[in-house]
Parts: sequence; structure tokens; C-alpha cells
Amino acid sequence: MKSIYTCPHCGEKSFNPWTKAFAGSLRTKGTPCKSCGLRCVNGVPSMIFSAIVYLAALVLVMCYYFQVLFPTAMFFEECLLTIGTLAAAFVLTHLFDAFFGPLVSVIRNDAGI
Repeated sequence: MKSIYTCPHCGEKSFNPWTKAFAGSLRTKGTPCKSCGLRCVNGVPSMIFSAIVYLAALVLVMCYYFQVLFPTAMFFEECLLTIGTLAAAFVLTHLFDAFFGPLVSVIRNDAGI
């Protein structure tokens, strides 16, 4: 895959959508740049979007649990809906990380530059 995202440290285009999607958020150690070796993470918009999506997923899972949305659902269907909701939240947040928001430098002290 072609690298289309620039490193905030060196300015080289060394991140593709796949590596940017799994670079992590500000609370992680990040992914090292292929050019300079310094670590980069997704910025604040990634954390905000992730919090909103996972909060919505939590509300949906609680609705499934208390059978608000489907009062006649069976246990197996509720489990499938819960797994599907969490998988959809995971995929949505990583798609957002891959294509939207900037890469920023790591702010953790233990990132191991």
C-alpha cells in the first residue's frame, strides 16, 4: 500500500491507511515512523470519536440486555447482537482513524523514542 500520510516529526509520507488505523490513540505508545523512527499516534479527534461510538455501543448493549428493543429475542440472538455491535464499533473507530484526523507526536514519557 502506498504511504499517503505524513509523519509529524520528519514530514515524510511514511504512513498508509493500514498503519495509521492501528497507530493508536494518545494513551498508547504509538507506531514508529519508517523514516525517522519516532512514534506517532492519532490525535484528539480520534479519541473523541472513539468515546462517542463506544458510548453508543454501550447503550445498545444495555438495551439488548434489558430487552428494550426486542422484547421477544432469545439469548442467542442477544449475544449475536452484542458481538455485532462491539465489532461494528471497533471497525468504525479504526476506519475513522485510517482516513480522518491528523497524526500527532506521542506525548507519553514512557513511549521509548
